[in-house]
Amino acid sequence: MQQRQRLANGLWVTLTHDPQASRAAALFHLAAGSHHEPEQWPGLAHLHEHVVFAGSQHYQGDQRLMGWAQAEGARLNATTLPTATAWFFDIPAAKLEDGFARMVDMLAQPLLSREAVAQEITVIDAEYRMLTTDAETLCEAALGAAFDSPAALARFHVGTLAHFGDDIDALQQALRDYQQRFFHTGNLSLQLLGPQPIEELAALAERYAGILPAADGAAVRKTEPLRINAAQTFALRNEGAPRLHLSFGLENIHRANASSLTLLRQLATDEAEHSLLAALREQGCCDNAQLLLPYSSDNGSIVTFEFMLTGTLRPAATQTETIFAHWLGTLSSLSPPQLQHYAGLATQEFARLTPVDKLRTTAFGFPPVDAANTALVSDWQQLLNQLVASNMTRLWVTPDITAENRHIQGFPLPLATIPDWSTEISAPPTLAFYPLGDRRSAPVLPAESVQLAHHQSDNENGVLILSPAQGEALPLRWANILQASLRAIAAGCAHAGGNLSFERHQGQWLLLLSGDNGLMVNTLDNLLTRLSALPATLRAQGERQAVQARQALQTDIAIRCLLNQLPRLLSGELPEADFEANKGAENESERDDDNGVETLPRLSWNAALYGGDAELQTALSHLLSHFPGEINARHFAVTAPQPARPEYRFPTQGEDAAVLLFCPLVESTASCLAAWQIMASLFEPLFFQRLRVEKNIGYVVTCRFMQTAGESGILFAVQSPSHTREQIMTEIRQFIEEMATNIAHIADDVLVEKTTALIENLQTTPQDKQQQARDRWLAQHTFSPALTPETVPRLTRLQLQHFHRQLCEQQARWWRLTNTPHSL
Repeated sequence: MQQRQRLANGLWVTLTHDPQASRAAALFHLAAGSHHEPEQWPGLAHLHEHVVFAGSQHYQGDQRLMGWAQAEGARLNATTLPTATAWFFDIPAAKLEDGFARMVDMLAQPLLSREAVAQEITVIDAEYRMLTTDAETLCEAALGAAFDSPAALARFHVGTLAHFGDDIDALQQALRDYQQRFFHTGNLSLQLLGPQPIEELAALAERYAGILPAADGAAVRKTEPLRINAAQTFALRNEGAPRLHLSFGLENIHRANASSLTLLRQLATDEAEHSLLAALREQGCCDNAQLLLPYSSDNGSIVTFEFMLTGTLRPAATQTETIFAHWLGTLSSLSPPQLQHYAGLATQEFARLTPVDKLRTTAFGFPPVDAANTALVSDWQQLLNQLVASNMTRLWVTPDITAENRHIQGFPLPLATIPDWSTEISAPPTLAFYPLGDRRSAPVLPAESVQLAHHQSDNENGVLILSPAQGEALPLRWANILQASLRAIAAGCAHAGGNLSFERHQGQWLLLLSGDNGLMVNTLDNLLTRLSALPATLRAQGERQAVQARQALQTDIAIRCLLNQLPRLLSGELPEADFEANKGAENESERDDDNGVETLPRLSWNAALYGGDAELQTALSHLLSHFPGEINARHFAVTAPQPARPEYRFPTQGEDAAVLLFCPLVESTASCLAAWQIMASLFEPLFFQRLRVEKNIGYVVTCRFMQTAGESGILFAVQSPSHTREQIMTEIRQFIEEMATNIAHIADDVLVEKTTALIENLQTTPQDKQQQARDRWLAQHTFSPALTPETVPRLTRLQLQHFHRQLCEQQARWWRLTNTPHSL
């Protein structure tokens, strides 16, 4: 249930009651961004987004939103875009009021102190240096060359120390002026979502958001209209994955009414047979595609089709564009029932998002589609009328060109204009749109069967989950080949109302299948047929995808690289050659000596069915007898892995030092697991305050409880442009040791509150049946006992002190991951 209303001060509020949600979320949207900052202060909007988190009139220190939210298990962030900014968080529903009060005060009455300003400009400067090697950022910056208007598309807006200067007082005054000019109800809007009734959400908005100043009559200036450059084709030299960007300038299509773009994204990213992506992959020119919305304003938007190419030479790009143009021409043939079918798929995907991601998607990207909207067809046609060649600009990204640097948006871009671009002439592929009708026929079941665990639930449709058994490592190469091989089958399953996925969750590869009985049986049969004889084209797709994944493990943000390496390390997936050199020397495939056909490594897999009936269990157990691996054959316990080295180093790009420390449980007991979660909730805000605020060691500073690859532990992660790995590690150790004092003085009521919060979190049940099954699976396949609301121990201060001592004393169990910066 959703309701939109206007408060007495003029603030527009969208309230969404979701009775099944376990968490609540809030998002403030400001209709001003980097294109609205004064030209003499590039980066001011970005800086303001940062500084408001540093404290407000009524909430300072550990009571401000940032510190308080971390202690309460909330997730929060902010985003500055060219013409908009947003601050958002989600939190256990019972804590929404306390968090919302802090957010409103933060935006209405920020302190904007000199100390916070000085600190955040160093953080933004480090961010800028990191972004100079980020391919996505550089591609987006290149739009400044492709469009003559608005001029702000080419202007610098990230911010650096050099641009902000040394006069902190002048900068502080500029921030105050920005606050005064834009932060009123004429520019702000609010979204609240939670399980609370609409009336309760409305009362919260009235109670707290009423302090926001009313509009002063001075509206945000209208942005310049979009005008494409006469030169429409550009090439950007970049060592990352080759790609092609086809961008269109759109009039009268904005984020507020962009559901037609959501429909377009659903069609462009469809992976089923006869889709655009299926045709591109069959021709071997493109592996993946996505739809981006890099710019949106009151005077138009830019939408970009991004294609990940299979080769660095021009034919891969021109052939991709040829097939795309043919597909674009077929979109006008979609009937209203077909449009409604794809709208329904988009609605299903939106429903799976977390509360805060629903708000973010609605505010900044691709809002939900109403299949019953009578204007759906007319809005769709209006969009198609603008997706024409004369309204398009190209950006070809490849390492194989020569180009001089051009400074656009403050980034040195090796960018060249290509005057003689022409697309390939080839026979158009066969394309089709769904629904295609039900073509299912029941497969013949094998005589053999496997033991398939069946867990009863209130889910009428079954959910089948398979995962490599603990101690079995699925190599990255084969994980990507599996993903590539199952894409079309998964998309066909989605079109029929089911779901098939093969993804990593909490560091474990999970194959998940759900739907009605007939659909699950047919989809599993198709899956097994595919795995029995993998086509060379699909293996090649997976190989390329694996190469890109390995490259990302070095070229991504340093701390993110280490986070992605951690589950591989714990699961034994990483070969010894990957440490230090990260050569990716994986030679794990099995080859049939008779015919040279490569087959999936035969691992031991666990499998279980959640929900469904006995007939479904029987059919699936027979089909799984032909799965390329042993199903539920392992009956011995596997112990948690132990680090074989005092430190694992991985190369990354950039000059920043990064350290990731993962401290697993010291014993496999419910008491230890509860203690680790409580200690993590105590540590998280204090760790951020110490290293990020007081010492300003790094711009990425986080501490949290984490479960990955079956292990539970406390994670510390820091990325710093100013400190070495050794210095960061020393700071983390000192912090952990000094927490003994905080634990010794923890108040009884605080300990009770932390335990109660842990129990409440365990009592929350996601509404999505697939997620419920997945959560049960993950809880059953860990090295620690699963906690339930009934089994959470009531820890005393003495017990918590005992476990903290164990944490400090058993450092040999710590997993230390560090990076070797490229410059070293």
